[in-house]
Amino acid sequence: MKLLVVALVFAWGTAEAVAVAAPASRALPWVHSFAPAAETSEVTPSVISRMSPWRAADPSCSAAAYGGFEVTAEVAAEPAGLETVLASFTQGVLVLDAKARLIASAMPLACEGSADELVGLAVGDAHIGEPVIALAVTIGGHREAKTWLVLYRVAVADGVVAPIFAGIVEDYTNDQSRIGDVTLLPGALVYRAPSGARTLWTYDTAEHRYVQLGLGAPGV
Repeated sequence: MKLLVVALVFAWGTAEAVAVAAPASRALPWVHSFAPAAETSEVTPSVISRMSPWRAADPSCSAAAYGGFEVTAEVAAEPAGLETVLASFTQGVLVLDAKARLIASAMPLACEGSADELVGLAVGDAHIGEPVIALAVTIGGHREAKTWLVLYRVAVADGVVAPIFAGIVEDYTNDQSRIGDVTLLPGALVYRAPSGARTLWTYDTAEHRYVQLGLGAPGV
């Protein structure tokens, strides 16, 4: 237990130093100490049609009219050339190999309101030994909405783009917003919720996902 407390205190201090020293991703300003190989916050309408052979868009969702994101980078744990990552709100995340064949996918998000939209997409190094896809998405209406950050890994053997962490990084209520962030560390991350509460998460290499430790610290 003592070692866990020491590790937690060390992570708080490290996260504070990294957040100050390391520039955030341009497409994902809530993420610190992330080294993107490719990133974008520019929506491309043609992404919807590119994804449609595998998954149709939902025209009843307002976010479907905005298009989607596309980046090219190595995202598989075993590099076999560059992959293309496509993302849209109602079609999820698709990963195509160099020959445009689908190798992995994640399910789409549920539509909730008029503010639903994708915010940013990046692929890069989260210090866990394999590439990570990071996606920011806003869900809700114009009176109340939340921006989520979701981290994924690509499990080619299972054909899945699997979520490994998700947390709210911005909370909008009645024209007021509260902002949180995520600081990535070797094999771990510190998540600061919009409320200010911070928690330490470690990457479980057996489960292939981040697991929250049992201790938390209040915001300061």
